[in-house]
Amino acid sequence: MTAHRLALLAAPEVRALAAAGAPALWAIGSTEQHGTHLVTGFDLASAQAVCDRAAERCPRDVALLPGLPFGSSDHWLPLGATWSLSPTTLVSLVGDVARSAAAAGFQRLTIVNGHAGNIGPAVTAVGGLVADTTIVEFLSYWTLVDPERIKALSPSDGGGVGHAGEVETSIALYLGGLAVDERLPAPAGKELSEGPGSSDPIIRAPRPLTEAPGGVYGNPTTATRELGELMIETAADRLAAHLTDA
Repeated sequence: MTAHRLALLAAPEVRALAAAGAPALWAIGSTEQHGTHLVTGFDLASAQAVCDRAAERCPRDVALLPGLPFGSSDHWLPLGATWSLSPTTLVSLVGDVARSAAAAGFQRLTIVNGHAGNIGPAVTAVGGLVADTTIVEFLSYWTLVDPERIKALSPSDGGGVGHAGEVETSIALYLGGLAVDERLPAPAGKELSEGPGSSDPIIRAPRPLTEAPGGVYGNPTTATRELGELMIETAADRLAAHLTDA
C-alpha cells in the first residue's frame, strides 16, 4: 500500500488513516558522537531506514511518525558532540507520544529503536502504559536479525552491535551518507567479547573515558556493505511481516 508521513499530512488525512486501522510506526534514535568516522545522527538514520523500507513493503497503509533525534546518551557527554535526554525525560516522552497516538485513534504504535541507551527508558515507559485501546510495542531493529547470521559476517566483533564498530559502520557503508569516507577505516575501539544472545547476565555501566576514549566500541576496520545490507533489509522484511500480520 502506501507509507504516509504524518508530518506532511493535514488532520483529515491523519484521522482517516487512524480510522482505517493503519498502524503507526515511530523511529527513535540519538544525536551523539560516533567516533571520528560516523555522523552523530547515525542511530536515528538507521532506525528510520528500517521503518521506511518496512512501510513500503507492507501491503497495508502505514503511518510514519516523525523520528525522535534525541535519546538517553549521558554516558557519551564527556566526549562531546552529544545531546542527551535524561532517562526520566525519555520515559515521559515515550509515554506522552503513546498516549497521543491513542487519543488520535491509532490502534497500534510500534516504536523502532536505533540506540542501545534508549532501551531501558523505553521499556519502562511501555511497561507503565495501560493499552486498553492502543497496542504499544517496542523493539530495537537489530534484534530482528538472526544473531547467527550477523555473527557469520562479523569476524571482528562476533555479531555484537557495539558503537561505531563493525556492524554500525557496515550499515553506514550500505546506506551511504552516514560515514566520512576519508576517515575510513577508522581505528578500532574497545574489543567486543560478547555478541547478541550472550549468556552473560551482568550489565555493566559504560566507562567511555577509560574504555573507549576514541568513541568506539568494536572494530570498524572490517566493516562490509554486505553486513550492512543484511542488517537493514532483514530487519525491514521482518518488521513489514509483523505489521502485515498485526
